[in-house]
Amino acid sequence: MLYDVDVVHVPEQTLAVLPGRGPVRAIGERMRRLRAIVAEAGLTASGPMIGRFYEETRDGETIDYDVCLAVTAGEDGSVPDRIGEARGELVPAHHTLATRHTGPRDQMDDAVAALHEALAAVGYRAAGPLWEVYVAGAAEGLGPAEFVTDLRIPYAR
Repeated sequence: MLYDVDVVHVPEQTLAVLPGRGPVRAIGERMRRLRAIVAEAGLTASGPMIGRFYEETRDGETIDYDVCLAVTAGEDGSVPDRIGEARGELVPAHHTLATRHTGPRDQMDDAVAALHEALAAVGYRAAGPLWEVYVAGAAEGLGPAEFVTDLRIPYAR
């Protein structure tokens, strides 16, 4: 499959972040846990779930990755440092290289490769982890072939 890669402006975001190390197949359980933590803290979700991957993902391997959920900041613009076992994080506005994948997560290798090829083509380097923004998926009642994921890599010149 061919992927178009674009430069995308990402506005400032307030996130609830559940960091951890584990197999990628546990991501759904970790997402449910983060949603429960956010609800128990009385915070309001304001966007889709996000996975941030600090290592290349391979099925069955244990890797470092965060599960994140955009939340509405307090009236003063703040989010708590600790949210149960999660933490609050303010992500400043930034630009990323981005592409969209439709289909199951285990078939997005070509999309990730397209991002890295685009980085190399313009002489940039990755300036952070790969972000997978889960636009539509199982939570919306979709089957894996219908999942929509935006993949983003922050970059530096």
